[in-house]
Amino acid sequence: MAQTEITPWHFTGDYFESCNCEVNCPCVFGTPAHYETCDVALAWHIDTGRYGETALDGLNFAIVARTPKRMSDGHWTMAIYIDEWANAEQREALRRIASGEAGGGFARRQALIGTLLGVKPAPMTYEVVERRRRLTIPNFLEMEVEAVKGARPDVEVTLVNDPRAGERGFTPRTIARAVTHRFRDYHLSWDNTGKTGYYSPVEMSGPWSWLSVL
Repeated sequence: MAQTEITPWHFTGDYFESCNCEVNCPCVFGTPAHYETCDVALAWHIDTGRYGETALDGLNFAIVARTPKRMSDGHWTMAIYIDEWANAEQREALRRIASGEAGGGFARRQALIGTLLGVKPAPMTYEVVERRRRLTIPNFLEMEVEAVKGARPDVEVTLVNDPRAGERGFTPRTIARAVTHRFRDYHLSWDNTGKTGYYSPVEMSGPWSWLSVL
C-alpha cells in the first residue's frame, strides 16, 4: 500500500489560550483539571507561514474543546475555526494542521479527539496589546487574557520547560487570567471569565511525528 505523502509546513506567530481551571492550570503537568471537564479555547495568529507552496501569512485559527478531567484520557469534543479571509487552499492547509492530519505538534492531539463537531470558516479578530491577547469570533467566541502580576511589575510571570512545551512550539509562556472568555456554538457553552490563561510567541512545524520526540 502506498504511503500518503504529508506536506511540510511551518509557521511563526503568536498564541494564547484559556480554560476553566483556576490559575495556574494543572493540566500542563498531566494532572487532572480542577473541574469535571476541561473547557478550553486556543488561538493562533500566523505572522509568516507556509504549508508546502501555500502561504499562510496573516491568518488566524482557533480550536475549542471539552475534554475529560484528565485530558490524556481522550474522547475530546472539539471544533476548529478558520479565518474567513483564507482561500480554499489555505483553509484546507489550516484544517489539516489544526486537526493533526499534517503531523507536527498538533498530531498528538489527533489521537485524543472523540468527536470533531466541525471546521467552520468565520470572521476572526486577533489582537496583541502589550500584556493582553484577544480573539473575537462574532456570535461564537469572545476571549481576552491578561498577564498575571508578579512581585516585579516589569517582569512577566512565566512557565518554563513544562512537560508539553516542545509539543506546542513555545517556551516560556506567560501565565495569564481571562478578562473575558465566553463561548457558545454547537451544543457547547461556557463562561470562563476570571479563569486561567497563557500566551506566548510560537514557532511550529511538521510533519515530524510526536512519537519521534518522546
